[in-house]
Amino acid sequence: MKGNLFRRFFLLVLFFALSIQYAQAETVQIKAIAKVSYESSGLFSSKPPKGTEDKAISMAKDSAWKKYVSGFSDEKRNSYDIVKNSILSRLDDFIIGYRVLDAVINKDSKTLTVQIRVEIDDSAVQSKIYKTTAKGSEAEILFTWVFVTRAQDSVKKYQDRITTMSKSENGNSATEKTSIDDSSVAMSDQSSSTRKKSTGGSVVSKRDKVTWVKLSSKEINSEMTRALVNAGYEAIEYGDVQSEEECGGRSKTVEQIQDEFVAETDLSSKTTKGIKKTSKKCDIKYTAIGTLDIMKQNIDPVTGLIDVYVSVTAKVYDTSKRFAKTIGSVGPVQFHGLGPEEPIARNNALSKAAKNAAKSIINQLRAR
Repeated sequence: MKGNLFRRFFLLVLFFALSIQYAQAETVQIKAIAKVSYESSGLFSSKPPKGTEDKAISMAKDSAWKKYVSGFSDEKRNSYDIVKNSILSRLDDFIIGYRVLDAVINKDSKTLTVQIRVEIDDSAVQSKIYKTTAKGSEAEILFTWVFVTRAQDSVKKYQDRITTMSKSENGNSATEKTSIDDSSVAMSDQSSSTRKKSTGGSVVSKRDKVTWVKLSSKEINSEMTRALVNAGYEAIEYGDVQSEEECGGRSKTVEQIQDEFVAETDLSSKTTKGIKKTSKKCDIKYTAIGTLDIMKQNIDPVTGLIDVYVSVTAKVYDTSKRFAKTIGSVGPVQFHGLGPEEPIARNNALSKAAKNAAKSIINQLRAR
């Protein structure tokens, strides 16, 4: 009993420690090194003069920033280039802090090498990109979306079907020999047989049959709203669009669309066309359709916590014209979350997936 209580207490402490890490997930930590040359501060001194270390740290921070930017997606990099000069002129506003890990003075070569770890506020960078690159007219651009969050309810696995075939062939041969001498005739028979066998076959594999159950999509709805509003768009959930009589009074509701997503692997072309048509009737410029698929839970071998993966997939359409066209997509890409209980791990994974999906969509719109 005490052992179980101790284990649960340990898992809770570990989870809260990880939760703090997740809360800081919008920051990025990067290591960087810089080397500077210096002149001796005095005739009998080999120490670097005052300000040398500050110069090295400044160079290391610049190097860390370049590493950070190199990790941007193409869409985010295109958006960043628009605000690059503005950010670099106030770089310290986006660097939360740094720590000197090592400083080495080489008296022979008169150089100072500094290694630091820099913590960058990725949320502030993203917000700067959104606000600065938002065009004045974008405040009137409408964006709607319909997402379904579904979880694996059951997975039916099939064994491989193996078919084996064989073929046998038999053959006989006979030889008759005759021997004649001066006084008698002798005859003998010799026979031989051969057997040939060939085998073959096939293996037929059948993919797993997965059934889904619908869950709340509040995480993706909240993240989409937040990201779009911060980027200067008018965010309208599809349910509000569809409920307008002049837009889509007779089209499928969000609940009906989500039910179809759960029953089938994907939406029918008729349903997808109906969503696009409804958006166009209400002057919605951009429409996103996608899923967040919650996979079966596992136990993390390192922490012992429950580990849940979420796979997110989405497409973004320009529905402002007669024929809607695809202008962006997300995934499929997976995110995972940990927690002492399955609901907590699931919510952590959903939060990550929703944030990254919304961020990816905005960056792709900015790059157009």
